Amino acid sequence: MKKIILSIFIALTCFQAPAFAYLDPGTGSMLLSALIGIVATLFFLLKSLYYKLSGGFLSLFGVKIEKKKHGIVFYSEGKSYWRTFKPVLEALDKKGIQATYLTSSEDDEGLQFESNTIDCKYIGEGNKAYTQLNILEADVCVMTTPGLDVLQIQRSKGVKHYSHVVHAPTDAGLYKLYSFDYYDSVLCSGQHQIDSLRYLEQLRGTESKLLTHAGCPYMDVLAERLDQAKPVVRDIQGLPHVLIAPTWGNNGLLKRFGLSLLKPLAEQGYPITIRPHPQSFIAESELMNELQSELKTFANVKWDRSADNFDVLANSDIMISDLSGVIFDYAFVFEKPVITMQFEVNLLGTEANDLPDKVWELNVLNQIGKQISVDELVSLPELVKSLTTNANIRQNIVMLRDESLFNYRHSGEVIAQQLIDIQASVNGSEHSLMNISSIDTSKKIDLAS
Repeated sequence: MKKIILSIFIALTCFQAPAFAYLDPGTGSMLLSALIGIVATLFFLLKSLYYKLSGGFLSLFGVKIEKKKHGIVFYSEGKSYWRTFKPVLEALDKKGIQATYLTSSEDDEGLQFESNTIDCKYIGEGNKAYTQLNILEADVCVMTTPGLDVLQIQRSKGVKHYSHVVHAPTDAGLYKLYSFDYYDSVLCSGQHQIDSLRYLEQLRGTESKLLTHAGCPYMDVLAERLDQAKPVVRDIQGLPHVLIAPTWGNNGLLKRFGLSLLKPLAEQGYPITIRPHPQSFIAESELMNELQSELKTFANVKWDRSADNFDVLANSDIMISDLSGVIFDYAFVFEKPVITMQFEVNLLGTEANDLPDKVWELNVLNQIGKQISVDELVSLPELVKSLTTNANIRQNIVMLRDESLFNYRHSGEVIAQQLIDIQASVNGSEHSLMNISSIDTSKKIDLAS
């Protein structure tokens, strides 16, 4: 019977009938997602029927059929998310808790994770991975992927609880619309995320999710690595080392300001490391070639394209960037100042359009350094020197981190315990949810305010 079910499933998934009409990629993706949903539903119906029929028949002879189901499952859409899951899985492993780590990256470090309780598997990319996730059976499924039940990953009938781990300290408002609406819980890194999610729930009339004070595990990984590293020690009274680390696209620093940002620093001899987003060399190759050509005569300017950004973060004194997520890694973990440029951020299609106030990031940029206008670019070298010698900047950064980031340096253990409690709850323990550390119990937000 199992072989029959599997054969039907493979046939429905792989069969391709002749097509006599054009489908744009977006429509094709939607249709494929719908087909996967239909197949998943059929799969569970047939499987349920199989267990009922075979169980009833074999019970006459004292034989019991057991369904194979996972406990806690983690899904990573790419190898960069291993830093988020690693501290949590290590904590579960120490507690002897069984869990499964699924990844869509063949070179994910997590596949080398040695444990007696954690099973790590590569499940392919794209629709191959989505198909497996949509028929998953587990108590709890944990992901960093937004858009559950909105994009390709649909809620599986075999999963009791879906939990989203927010993998950055940024506001929920910068995510695309409906990124969190259909999760059962969101493990938040800061109070600003909880406030935004509660507001969106009430605005849309969606069911209140379990929101917890969790933290940002990958920052804990960075902090631990920094403890073990030996960064280069320089005389801060000299010219500080400047790291330019922008994102790419229309909101990217280099595309908007280019040489007007870079040349004043280069001409005054500041040591500069430029680390563009990897996508810049693909989507903005002309711009990258132009900038490299114009700056090649400056021996104090270097370009960094290494896969690991730790060394350039640790061995620089100040960062100049835009709204790239790396600015909070730099400020919160390395406790160094960040200069950002003022410009109108494109928030089209994001949750921010439904929120009453500016997203958290836009309110705190002057607390981690200084946000400047285009007119202030001429005085950028002097600003760089003043910020790197200002003793109050580090104090402001640490204060903001303490206010905005839950469980810094031990979020892995906290999240692991929260997931254990959630699993116990979905399996019938009435009081387990109340054991979750720092659970958010607020339900109502004053929309009028």
